[in-house]
Amino acid sequence: MGFLLALSCALILYGTLYPFSFSSGLREESIVTLLLESLNGRFGRGEAIANVILFSPFGFFAMQRVLPRVPRPIRLIIIVVAGAAFSFGIECAQSRLPGRIVSIYDIAANTAGALLGSLAGWKNWRGKLSGFRSDDSGFAIFPLLLLGAWLCRRLYPFAPTLDVQNVKDALKPLIFGAFSSMDALWFFIVTMIVCRLVMTITSTGRIRTALIFLPLVVIAVKPFITGGGISQAEILGTLSGIAVWWYILGRLRMNAGILAFLLMALIVVRELSPFVFSANPGHFSFIPFDRFLKAVTYINILQFIEKIFLYGALVWLLVKTVRSLKFSLILSVVLLTGIEIMQMYMPGRVTEITDPLLAVILGVFLYFLDLRDETSAFALR
Repeated sequence: MGFLLALSCALILYGTLYPFSFSSGLREESIVTLLLESLNGRFGRGEAIANVILFSPFGFFAMQRVLPRVPRPIRLIIIVVAGAAFSFGIECAQSRLPGRIVSIYDIAANTAGALLGSLAGWKNWRGKLSGFRSDDSGFAIFPLLLLGAWLCRRLYPFAPTLDVQNVKDALKPLIFGAFSSMDALWFFIVTMIVCRLVMTITSTGRIRTALIFLPLVVIAVKPFITGGGISQAEILGTLSGIAVWWYILGRLRMNAGILAFLLMALIVVRELSPFVFSANPGHFSFIPFDRFLKAVTYINILQFIEKIFLYGALVWLLVKTVRSLKFSLILSVVLLTGIEIMQMYMPGRVTEITDPLLAVILGVFLYFLDLRDETSAFALR
């Protein structure tokens, strides 16, 4: 937990202070004046959500690791204040960065993220979640986080509504929308991966049987989420995914390996479609998260959450198959790097080192959350 706290702080500093081109004489106003002036500005929903998400891991891991003997209410207050001070320090540094806007709303959203993370980390989750064991007697905390990422992607923006027009708009694609075989394949494979994650964190019985139908529950809920929609491909892919898992794949011992292969094929097809290449390569950026940091938008947030699920699931499924985190990471990085290199020859594509690096970061999280225990059935070899 201490390492993950340090990693989350490093990612916060990188994400907020990149490209680190500080200038001492950039603004004459004091930081307090700049923050007060920002009260007249606007704060977008996407930016607010991004700031909350950015500081939530800080609050969670700090609550798990910092001052363990201090009573939890006092510890929570200390961590939230520390999060606010951390955010204030970042705003001070950003006031010396060209093109950056100092905003008191950023501090409020970051503090809210630290608070939400601290509340989520109120209990000792490492001990609490130790009851989640995989079928190999190892911890199964990481699969639980992958399910959380999948739910976030499917239920975003988390705004429930009972508006009749919203329900009608959500159902229109189901009747009038065009069918996409690629989307159907996507939901088919992702649904089976969700079933595999559910199988890992639950024991045999009614609970496991009920949770296998979780993708259908999400579809039923989407019309009551603002902006939600249901497509023909979503229904067909989800139903066929549950059926194939229930009657065929779930009964096979090597289902993790089959799903890993299908997921790799899906990633290749999605990232390289429509397979139109040019003779001249484009630019490859070695700056991590470059595109995301330049424009934090609704679409970018969804894509980032989706990649956390996809690449985390890829590494996890490979580990379940070959029982080696090192080999799984190498294979994942080689695959994603190869895709980025091929995308250099595709017109209009932006290629960077972000995807391979994200797989490595997720592998580190997997190691410290589930695989570090020497009694685990898996080893870092």
